[in-house]
Amino acid sequence: MTIAIEPTQERSELLKDAYLNIIRVPLLEKYEDTWEEETYWAAVEAFKLKSREIGYDDPFEVMSEFKLTSFEQIRDRLKAGPPACFRKGWTSPLLGSQIDPQAAITPLLHAGPELSDLAEKHAGKVAIVGINNDSIFVDKGDTLGHVKQFLEDNKSDFRYTVYVDTKRHATESVYSKTGYAAIPCVIVLLDGVVTFVGPPEEEFVTALDGALKAIEA
Repeated sequence: MTIAIEPTQERSELLKDAYLNIIRVPLLEKYEDTWEEETYWAAVEAFKLKSREIGYDDPFEVMSEFKLTSFEQIRDRLKAGPPACFRKGWTSPLLGSQIDPQAAITPLLHAGPELSDLAEKHAGKVAIVGINNDSIFVDKGDTLGHVKQFLEDNKSDFRYTVYVDTKRHATESVYSKTGYAAIPCVIVLLDGVVTFVGPPEEEFVTALDGALKAIEA
C-alpha cells in the first residue's frame, strides 16, 4: 500500500510520527542491559518501509533537522538511554543541600519584579523567583534584550519576579548542580534547603503543599 503524496510539510509530519511510533517510543525503555538489538533493526526495517510509503526514500532528509544522521547513530543514542534525570527513581544530588538563594540572586540582573498568582495566594509564605537564561544549555552570551522584550510582550502571563541570568551565575551555581537536564525546572527551598527538583507538575504541587504544611506547623 502506498500513501497518497501529501504536501511536503504534511509528509514530513507523517514521517516524524512514524519514527516516534515505530522506533523511538517502543524502544525508549530498552536501554543499556535491557537493549534488544534484533528488535531495533526489525523496527528500522519497518520504518524504512513506512518511509517509502510516505514518499521518502531517504528519511534522514527530514530527520537531519533533529541532528539524526544514521540508524547507527539512533541505535547508539537509544541504547545509551536517557539522561539520569529522566530515569525512574532519579533524585537530584542537590536534595538536602543548604544553599543561599540570595547569594545566587544578587549578581543577577532584575528584569520584572511582580508576584505570581501563587505568591499572592500564599502571601507571606511563598516567594516566586524566576531565573531566566535562554543559554542554559549553550552559552549564547548576553540575552538581556531578548528576555526583556519577551517579558514586555507577555507581561500579563509573567507576573512574578524575574532575574535575568546574563552572567550564568544561577545556571552554574544552582541549576547545573541539580542534575536535572530540562526546562522548565522548579526548585523548592524550605528554610534554604532544597526539597524538590523537577518539572512544575503534580510532584511539584505535592512538594509545595508539604513545604506549606511545614511552615504552618
